[in-house]
Amino acid sequence: MLRTIENYMKENNMITEGDRIVLGVSGGADSVCLFHVLLQLMPSYDLSLYVVHVNHGIRGEEAEEDEAFVKRLCETAQIPYKVVKADIPAMATREGLTEEEAGRKVRYDAFYQCLKENKCNKIAIAHNKNDNAETMLFHLFRGSGVKGLTGISPKRDVIIRPLLCVTRQEIEQYLKGNNLKFRTDRTNLTEDYSRNKIRHRILTYAQKEINEKAVEHMANAANQLRILEEYVDKNVDLAYDRTVIITSDQKILIQVEKLLQEELIIQQGIVRKIFYHLANQLKDIESVHIDLVIGLLTKEVGKILHLPYGIRAEKGYEHITMWVQENLREDHKIEKESIEQHSFIGFEHVVKIPGETYIPEINQRIYTKIKKYEKNLNIPKDGYTKWMDYDKINNTVILRTRKSGDYIQIDSKGNKKKLKSFFIDEKIPRKERDLVPLLADGDHIMWVIGNRMSEAYKISEETKAILEISVMEEMI
Repeated sequence: MLRTIENYMKENNMITEGDRIVLGVSGGADSVCLFHVLLQLMPSYDLSLYVVHVNHGIRGEEAEEDEAFVKRLCETAQIPYKVVKADIPAMATREGLTEEEAGRKVRYDAFYQCLKENKCNKIAIAHNKNDNAETMLFHLFRGSGVKGLTGISPKRDVIIRPLLCVTRQEIEQYLKGNNLKFRTDRTNLTEDYSRNKIRHRILTYAQKEINEKAVEHMANAANQLRILEEYVDKNVDLAYDRTVIITSDQKILIQVEKLLQEELIIQQGIVRKIFYHLANQLKDIESVHIDLVIGLLTKEVGKILHLPYGIRAEKGYEHITMWVQENLREDHKIEKESIEQHSFIGFEHVVKIPGETYIPEINQRIYTKIKKYEKNLNIPKDGYTKWMDYDKINNTVILRTRKSGDYIQIDSKGNKKKLKSFFIDEKIPRKERDLVPLLADGDHIMWVIGNRMSEAYKISEETKAILEISVMEEMI
């Protein structure tokens, strides 16, 4: 296995003579394996290793034992090491992150700090083929595009991942064959995290019941997709330069006619690149958001999309303008004050049109379709199915809980009522108001689900397209 890893590192330009490498070591099987592999390669490549261990402050005494284990490991091999202690649960709560996200942030901050302090040029991470397969499935289930299905990159900037060519089973066999001990993190054995569920339920089942080489086949598929993605990226960069204009106030103008001339996959790549430019990340950006922006190409002038990270997209005559509304950069998250005041944390989901959208917080599914208007149609009287004039919708349709500034139109003359006043008039108890699901067009409430619909969206003789929306509770 050592030869396999060394060849993989050479093929991906991960290692050169005299490298100074920061190595993250948790004490688990993967990182201990990588530690010993790099130890074996030290003499022939004249490597310098610096170990970083992060104590996440989650598992109490077990975490302290992990720290002591890594300390002994490094001192025995005479490798310099650094221990970083952090209260990950507290950080996650403070910054509105999951514990997984907070832990990752602390680890990588520690790696880069060590890189700088010791004048290193690389950071080695112990991801393996199984991690790659889990990442592919995780992205697939979240609605990722092709880029997410390329899995984990072998090399990115200063980060290298030498173990991506081997499976977790091969790693454990290597450790056993060389009589190398390692620690087991019990949180990896639970199903508290999404990745653990994928690992224990889905991948394990696939290997046992479908194909024992499922992980290897997924790794090969990821490599093929990465090659295709690199080719597409080159063409996206060229198309980006000829279709996109960045203004002095950091607004991005997409030239409609020029974008229409590009293939759909290039259009998607351009929009994804714009999202990254504006948000500096792609987390929470799903294929549905990219498709919504592309959909503006055929929408009427003035149509506005409300997107994650406070990003707005507006259709103009010749351009689609995208920008970040700074005071709403975090509008896809619940404000800290709201969280502190209410035991129920709100939700917000983009409604797919046409299509279906599952809302896990209320265990309901939203079904939508667009119909051509015809005279004498029988309008549904069902309280959980509504017809609306599709062309009167100005923004991305969102299913969410209430926000400050919400209102509903109460008559055909255009008179409006604040949502708070509406709730009072309808005698909806204060404690229940944060639980009421709302279909929203910006601040305009299209439909208080199970109650009133806004008069602004009612169909008429002038209606051309009908948006049919049905809400159904999931059967358990």
